[in-house]
Amino acid sequence: MKINPNRAIEFLLARGNLPILYWLKKDILEVPVDREFKNLQKYAARIRILKNQRPNGGWYKRRYEGHPRWEKTYYIVETLRNMLKLHDYGACREDAGIQKAIKFLLSTQSKEGDFRGAYLNEYAPTYHALTLEILCLYGLDKSASVQKGFRWIIKNRQDDGGWVIPYRTIDKGQLKSRYNFRAQLKLNPVKPDTSQPFSHLVTGMVLRALAASSTWDKSKEAWRAGELLVSRFFKADKYDDRKLPSFWEEITYPFWATDILNSLDSLSKISFTIENKKIQEGINWLLQKQNKQGYWEASSDKSSLEDHLWVTFAALRVLKRSGLLDL
Repeated sequence: MKINPNRAIEFLLARGNLPILYWLKKDILEVPVDREFKNLQKYAARIRILKNQRPNGGWYKRRYEGHPRWEKTYYIVETLRNMLKLHDYGACREDAGIQKAIKFLLSTQSKEGDFRGAYLNEYAPTYHALTLEILCLYGLDKSASVQKGFRWIIKNRQDDGGWVIPYRTIDKGQLKSRYNFRAQLKLNPVKPDTSQPFSHLVTGMVLRALAASSTWDKSKEAWRAGELLVSRFFKADKYDDRKLPSFWEEITYPFWATDILNSLDSLSKISFTIENKKIQEGINWLLQKQNKQGYWEASSDKSSLEDHLWVTFAALRVLKRSGLLDL
């Protein structure tokens, strides 16, 4: 299964994209990146994002004129997206804008320990996991708030060891009756029916958070999540969110929902190897998707060249962790 990565690396080097060069040299080629890191401080896209940061430390695409709870939802989603981009653009915990953004994210943590607000007052393991993952990327793994968040997610598993969006496990008619405009702002969150099967969409996102944490990446909970995830490769989910098997093949970057590329990335971090037949299946699929020009293409019809660059880098990183790059 050894491959020649030169075409992909040459493709990335030839494009001269500064953040890509930084991560390619750092994680794939393992050469000094001091110059690239310094230049990223002045990178235009990074500066533009930080200029649009709001006084509360978050971001939103458009202002919501209705109830403030909905405005918070807009803030949470856009803030998570921008913090992922800023990490790729070399931003770090010490930066003033990142400190403000971290403070905003931590303000969304409930007394129970979950990061809440993306689904109004409902439990949202998807966005909770994304928040944990991002805070770990910025070096907050061992903070009390982040560890409280991990304890919450471990406590709120299904009986089979995976995770779901809790309100998906109740009767659809019951769910519909909960949601008129007035009621949805006051209701306590739905408790999951833990006897229902796990969702691989949610479990894959939780695994990314566990894999990003130096205190949880080698835990039995992470390994169990990995086993559940690989058992569903290229299969339909049990719930309506991104249910079709084809969603596995919609590879994108930055990582967001669960697909085969970000799943392989997480699994390689927690020591799943190509000796596992399902990992082999995923790697073989990935290898077959490299095009004649040597790069991998992001799946969205709206994908830009930069999107293809990032997906190609992410694929190379998975292959390197899997011992498949001869450099």
